[in-house]
Amino acid sequence: KRKNVILVVWESFTEKVLDKDYHGVEITPRFNQLKKEGLYFSNIYATGDRTDKGIVGVLSGYPSQPINSIVKFPNKTRSLPMLTAQLSKHGYFTGFYYGGEPEFANIKSYLLHSRLDKIIDVHHFAEADRNSKWGAHDGVVMNYLLKEIPLLPQPFFATWLTLSSHEPYETPVPTAIQGKDDVSLFLNSLHYTDEVLYQFIEACRKMPFWENTLLVVVADHGHRFPPDPVPSNNFRIPLLILGGGVQPQTVNLVGSQTYLAATVLGLLGDSSSAFPYSKNMLSLQYKPWAWYSFFNGFGYVTPAGILVYDNAGKRPIEKSGMVSDSMILEGRALQQVFYNDFLQ
Repeated sequence: KRKNVILVVWESFTEKVLDKDYHGVEITPRFNQLKKEGLYFSNIYATGDRTDKGIVGVLSGYPSQPINSIVKFPNKTRSLPMLTAQLSKHGYFTGFYYGGEPEFANIKSYLLHSRLDKIIDVHHFAEADRNSKWGAHDGVVMNYLLKEIPLLPQPFFATWLTLSSHEPYETPVPTAIQGKDDVSLFLNSLHYTDEVLYQFIEACRKMPFWENTLLVVVADHGHRFPPDPVPSNNFRIPLLILGGGVQPQTVNLVGSQTYLAATVLGLLGDSSSAFPYSKNMLSLQYKPWAWYSFFNGFGYVTPAGILVYDNAGKRPIEKSGMVSDSMILEGRALQQVFYNDFLQ
């Protein structure tokens, strides 16, 4: 029986905040508990530094580009593989839910090529519920989803892109983490979405579809806050899979956000080769490494070490572990392969 999939893409969620207090308040207490209850990948790297790159990394398993974003080029995005399109072939109903404007960064153009059955955005919410600078806060969208999801045809694939932890980091509830500086505001917004997501998951657990559902939580990208002297830590993100039949386990292997597509399809019994840059992290043949990009540079992570490379300066800006000259060449070669594919 095909399992339903609920995919939550959490705005600016970063591994740096897990199991941490700030101003005496635990930042993400609910997620800290949830990651003990499912299949948790502890060493995942986002493919890029913006939502428009992250959503392509998640839904298409496609690496980001250092100085471009493929969603800006509709003639290119229409040829990308899509999880929604792949699951549609198996009879899945597919929906995308976002409290903001999907036109942001040309994401809507990308979504329209993805064979989605439904796209819900800010215009589907009452004026009174558009309580954020960007549209409807995560709590509003959660309530919409809890009414909508039980009515969807099964099997379904529902993607929820959150927004409350996007700058200016405002929340519609009393402040938990005090402070008016950007770091405090950002961490407080994560604390808010952490509670909203927990309420959503707990409500889903009580619904009949839960035992036949995978619920996946992943970030769209990491974040510069809280400040970290190690550049690569800004790209480390959480990835958690919950649901009926999922046993608690922590996977410490290095992995990429772009591997989510093949990993989820593998759990659904689909070994499709439609995602050439995505890999099933639960396969016995999996070889762990991750590559990501930022403005005119890239990061390359293997079990041996971490390399962050500045293309403009043509030099490493972070080297930890055993970073050899051959590893630098590998990272640059991967960048060339990915960018050539983008150009073509």
